[in-house]
Amino acid sequence: MANILYRIGVVDILQSAQKVCTAWRKIFKDPAMWRVVYMGSSSDLNADIELDAMCKHVVDRSQGQLVDITIVEFGYGEILLNIADRSSQLKRLTIACCDDYMYYMWTESLKKLPLLEELSLYATIISEEAIETAGRYCSMLKTLKVNYEDRRFWDDDKSDEEYDKESYMESDDESDDEFDDR
Repeated sequence: MANILYRIGVVDILQSAQKVCTAWRKIFKDPAMWRVVYMGSSSDLNADIELDAMCKHVVDRSQGQLVDITIVEFGYGEILLNIADRSSQLKRLTIACCDDYMYYMWTESLKKLPLLEELSLYATIISEEAIETAGRYCSMLKTLKVNYEDRRFWDDDKSDEEYDKESYMESDDESDDEFDDR
């Protein structure tokens, strides 16, 4: 039964599945259920979901057993630091489509993840210095993936034309700022 429940997303588990019956609630309270976590934004644009709070709750439920976490399209330095503080056994960290606010607590967080073996960063802004920091503090690191390509990897709903148009509009906006006389 636990195998079936693994297929339910974190948001659905926390908002509804754990309320189905006491047996399911007991399963979802088990820290082993939270060893591998995928935290992504909701596809429901009308959903009022506090992913930061949910992520902290999931990390707490893991009771230090979290070994693999993926964070997609949300996250700030406090989340990364919370994960590092409560998940010293973490071996794999994937961050995708997050803004550069995630890296304010980067060094402090990586110092607390000595067992990290795989770090993957997709469509996420990161400096060369931050990458060097990962190498310095994560001595067990075997794999470092950095891919600052557009969001196609994570968002399959858009066509190439939509991406090209977005890129054009962003570059056009940036060029306007360069020549602003204010």
